Amino acid sequence: MTATLTTMTRIASARGTIPTPAILRAGMLTLVIAAVIAGFLVTGTDAARLAISHDGADLTGVLRFMAAIKGVIAIAGAAAVLWRLGSAIALPWFAAYAVTCAAMAAGPGLIWNMSHVALGALFLHGGLFATMILLWRDPAVGARLADMVAARRRHIASRTG
Repeated sequence: MTATLTTMTRIASARGTIPTPAILRAGMLTLVIAAVIAGFLVTGTDAARLAISHDGADLTGVLRFMAAIKGVIAIAGAAAVLWRLGSAIALPWFAAYAVTCAAMAAGPGLIWNMSHVALGALFLHGGLFATMILLWRDPAVGARLADMVAARRRHIASRTG
């Protein structure tokens, strides 16, 4: 039995959804930006300088390059969540997505400062893994994908027919 996006939207609205997709996306982007800033600022500049001088310039360069790559991965995970927020969502799902995106966003900043590398890696990878599980288990994701495939098939059929 497959569920369509409209069915999932009705179910979500019956359970009490939160505001429109545009407001949700803006709120999620604000949260992610705040988490990035917090990740960079959680360590004082003195502690960061001490960690960098202790680890050396080469290791610092490698870890900062890895932090940049991890930042791109976090952006990809947040983009998938923003895509999901294009339809109605219940408050518990939104809260779970918000926590995982915040963890993913804070991770690269913690790694960049060099004094909380392990914690930053844990935040990023844990948040990414939890986001993937949420997207996999969220019933609205399957419904959105099914609607996208059906629309694409209709478009192709109208061009060839």
